Amino acid sequence: MRKADVQQFIREHGVAGFVDAYDRLLEGRVLPNGVRERIDPMRQSLTSLWEAMVGPVAVSESLFRQVAEAGALDATGFPTVTEKLISTIMIQGYMERPGVADVLVPETYEPKTLTERIPGFTQMSGPKNVLPGEPYSAATFTDKFAAYESALHNKKDGIMIPLTEESVRFDQSNMILRHAQDVGRNISTERDRRTVRAVLGIGLDTGTAQNGVFFPGGTDTALYRGSVNNLRTNASPIYNAPLKIANSVLEDWTDIQEALTVHAQNITDDRDMLPARPIAWRPDTLLHPISLTGTVANLFQGISMTVLTRGATAASDPEMRNTAPNPLNTLFSVIGGSMPLPVATAFADEVSSTAWVLYDRRTAFVRVQIFPVQVFRSPAGWGWDRDILVAFRAREWSRVVALDFRMAQRSDGA
Repeated sequence: MRKADVQQFIREHGVAGFVDAYDRLLEGRVLPNGVRERIDPMRQSLTSLWEAMVGPVAVSESLFRQVAEAGALDATGFPTVTEKLISTIMIQGYMERPGVADVLVPETYEPKTLTERIPGFTQMSGPKNVLPGEPYSAATFTDKFAAYESALHNKKDGIMIPLTEESVRFDQSNMILRHAQDVGRNISTERDRRTVRAVLGIGLDTGTAQNGVFFPGGTDTALYRGSVNNLRTNASPIYNAPLKIANSVLEDWTDIQEALTVHAQNITDDRDMLPARPIAWRPDTLLHPISLTGTVANLFQGISMTVLTRGATAASDPEMRNTAPNPLNTLFSVIGGSMPLPVATAFADEVSSTAWVLYDRRTAFVRVQIFPVQVFRSPAGWGWDRDILVAFRAREWSRVVALDFRMAQRSDGA
């Protein structure tokens, strides 16, 4: 926007009128005169806005002297306008690159305090046999809950962007605005990475320790454990398809069948009145590393596949393979579900190039969100001990926690 146009608009409609109009132009909303227009935020000049709203930029004169003469920088509207500009660019950077976070964990819970609990109940008892003249058994269940305080404690993420006197004096608008855009992108990227690690059972930002994701009864517990049969390794695959090598590697459709079989045969509900029952598990998501993308593409997109019909016993008795239709096209419809959505990301490779997780994304995890990405500005004028005219900060506070170990199966492939 040209300096003269801004000055003329302010003379006619005041500072508040320009701030409102500028906000509408950034968002592409209808102006008071009925016209719908949108300006490109990346082509705005912070120096032009300063000269139009505060005063001329002279080489030999301090910008803070102009602030003192104006009475207060806030009164000029410059901080408010730049806040809208920076926040618009930052949110665009946050939203422009589709990530995997909301695909992997679409459910969001917004608590009022950090000490809240995600309430739940054990599985209701099923019907019991009733003999003639005998009383009916009462249905029983007990409270259970998942906590998240430890997962969120000291986990707020944020960064500040200062608008210095030099950046306005020498019109470094492009650098400042690109920095704001990159901040938005990086916040989105970190959110994706945290989500991937949480689905893999890792709550910390470094390492591969199984903690910080699952808090049954408030106790930090490993989400994936061999003792509860939702962690398969090559040393302990729990179940293997006939003729298959005993491992947890994802190679063909039988490995998906193995995970389904492990769950069907070993995972039961938590009803108080035994015996426990199997769970009608319908996994809808497969998280896997980029390293397995070719394998997964063949699994889910292939029309046919080669099936091992006899394992090799000696050089003179090699293995036998036959070509058959891809059974995954109908496998999941048979169990009442739909084909899982494969999600590949390099953040999974960061943890393991072979591990994969098959899970139900709406019942296994939830995102506890204290607040989404937000942008604020500081009180104007830090000029006494540093040449900062105004500063902006971006923050985001959320973490993914597991609700139940029964709804996810991790296979390490190693």
